[in-house]
Amino acid sequence: AADIDTDEYSDAIPLPTKRPAGKPPAKPPRHDPFATYIPGASAKPAEMRRRHWGLVLFFLMMVIFPAVVHSWYLYTRAADQYESDVGFGSRTEDAPSTFAFLGVLSGSGASSSSDMDILNQFIGSQELVARIDKKLDLRSIFSKPANDPLFTFPKDGSIEDLVGYWQKMVLPNYDSGTGLMTLRIFAFDPHDAQNIASAVLDESTSIINELSTTAQTDATKYSAETLANAEKRMAESQRVLTAYRIKNHIVDPQAQLAGASQVVNTLVQQLGAAQIDRDMLVGTLPDSDPRIAQLNRRIEVIQKRMDEENSKVGGLADTTSPGYAELVVGYQNLQMEQDFAQKAYLTALSAYDQAVNDAQHKTRYLTTFLSPTLAESTTAPNRPLRVFLTLLAGFLAWASIVMIYYALRDRR
Repeated sequence: AADIDTDEYSDAIPLPTKRPAGKPPAKPPRHDPFATYIPGASAKPAEMRRRHWGLVLFFLMMVIFPAVVHSWYLYTRAADQYESDVGFGSRTEDAPSTFAFLGVLSGSGASSSSDMDILNQFIGSQELVARIDKKLDLRSIFSKPANDPLFTFPKDGSIEDLVGYWQKMVLPNYDSGTGLMTLRIFAFDPHDAQNIASAVLDESTSIINELSTTAQTDATKYSAETLANAEKRMAESQRVLTAYRIKNHIVDPQAQLAGASQVVNTLVQQLGAAQIDRDMLVGTLPDSDPRIAQLNRRIEVIQKRMDEENSKVGGLADTTSPGYAELVVGYQNLQMEQDFAQKAYLTALSAYDQAVNDAQHKTRYLTTFLSPTLAESTTAPNRPLRVFLTLLAGFLAWASIVMIYYALRDRR
């Protein structure tokens, strides 16, 4: 047998390896009778095929080209935007509170989260946009750059379009825990951004004042209605009592009866004294004596005066007559109604004053902790970030499509 040069076939014949102890020997490789081992043979380098060039072209179209176009637009056409910040919150006077930076509205009774929730919705509403557009002409402000159709607002846009654009340029940040709200407002001119921020602050103050006025009105509405009804009741009772007095020609039947009785009692006493004096003289002097005649005249005058006093009060002198009883009962009922009406009026007046006082102590107002700022440098658009996001989005889309393509290709 001829000697075999092992160096010549070293690349084709694997060298035996030492088997670890305790492991069974590996199965020998299956012999392929059709396999041909060529000494010194090696694989050819990979070549670019048509599908590979298609992937490269697709990468350029999906990733590079959009990024280049977007970069060109951002750095040559996109106008600079300036930011103005403003911060505020709602407070009430229900409880004393000390103003502290970023914590002024966090105390009990120092803020109204419901008011700020309403204000948060109002800032993005069509009503606010219409108000500020009427005041500042937002369409002109947001369409100033002539060569930037991508980031500007078209002048012929509708109010709905303006609201959508407004929500992109005015970014609220509301913290419901502290009741603080910060607004980031963008415009193509720093003074325009500051003016918009000031207008938003003014409109927010008006809304809070309206909410405060409405709350005060609601808090005093019931008390005011009760007070008005009490006033009407008291005025009606006074009118009825006055008409009753005029109709019956009396002021107070009990006081009138007491006064008449006092006069009659005085006259009775005087009559009795005059009769005693006359009786004392009748036994000692003749009937023709002038003093007896004078006493008789005095007695007649007193008696006549008594009759006149009794006739003035008429039936009031007879306390057992039905007319007197009905008159007194009617007067007492009307007097009692007037007393009740006066007490009800005083109670309603006190309740109304208390309600007004409570409402004034719960007055709501807007507190500004960050006045509208004036920008000195541009902050938007963020060109590097936008270019990076464009590249990232294009690459992810390209990679996803390529993976789907190869997955479908392998299944065929």
